[in-house]
Amino acid sequence: MSPGALYRYFPSKDSIIEAIAEEERVMAVACTQLLFEPGNLVERIVRVGVEYLRHTRDRATGGLTIEIWSESIRNTAVGQRFCEIETTVRESFHKLLLDARDRGEIDPDTDVDAAMLMIFALADGLVLHLQLRPEMEIETIEPQLRRFVSRLLTPDRQETGITA
Repeated sequence: MSPGALYRYFPSKDSIIEAIAEEERVMAVACTQLLFEPGNLVERIVRVGVEYLRHTRDRATGGLTIEIWSESIRNTAVGQRFCEIETTVRESFHKLLLDARDRGEIDPDTDVDAAMLMIFALADGLVLHLQLRPEMEIETIEPQLRRFVSRLLTPDRQETGITA
């Protein structure tokens, strides 16, 4: 679509970004809901992570995601909108991990905030690196993602006697 045609539907660059933000919010809410389905917590987190990576894997979508992150840093209005979306996702994820810790599903010594930072940083980094390495298959990453999340959230195997 040409810039002229685009501005026929959107009055400004910010309104275009706002529309993209709304689309991202809808996708984020849908992904977040998957976290609260029944089943193993690590598997649910991995499933959501893989879905997120597949969504951003498309060169157009993933590249746009990275550009929006950059725009969010430069433009405070855009940054505020994406911060709202991120906050919604983080609050749901935080509740999920606290509830899992209370149920004994994850290590009781887990620092939930630090674990979330690591999971989100890994996801964001993968979005970037998958754009830079289009030959890398998500299916190749999935077992390593599972291992990372499992080892981050479950008790130390040596301390519990669990073997790999």
